[in-house]
Amino acid sequence: MSFGTNPEAAAEVTRAVKAVTTKPVIIKLSPNVTDIVSIAKACEEAGADGISLINTMLGMRINLRTRKPIIANKMGGFSGPAIFPVAVRMVYQVANAVSIPVVGMGGVSSAEDVIEMMLAGATAVEVGAANLVNPYVCRDIVRDLPRVMEKYGINNLKEIIGGAK
Repeated sequence: MSFGTNPEAAAEVTRAVKAVTTKPVIIKLSPNVTDIVSIAKACEEAGADGISLINTMLGMRINLRTRKPIIANKMGGFSGPAIFPVAVRMVYQVANAVSIPVVGMGGVSSAEDVIEMMLAGATAVEVGAANLVNPYVCRDIVRDLPRVMEKYGINNLKEIIGGAK
């Protein structure tokens, strides 16, 4: 959070990582910011090869019996299908603002979600929390993708990247 919420700090970290590796550097951004686009642009200008988003959102739960926060740190990472609309919005905003690839993630759990992320501008899509519910979710998504593509008249996934206007 200390460098992920500030464009200058995110750029500094990006430059530092790029200076010590020849491998592609994909910067994962936090959704817990006011302006995701400025941070993504700063990372791109600092040499990032790609942007991935979103990471978990800050969440909290309270135990009704004890009246205390459930987790020791009081607040923590909130993930899963509830954050998918936020992830799609941020992928859309960033993909329309940068020229480097965008990896979409955050609540992805179906082939339909993959298509939606790609229409928003993602060139690749990751699945996270859904694996905790179904360890075969990635296999299931890959198997279901041809059916969903046919349903929506999609012949090639590359053709739909950023297709939402």
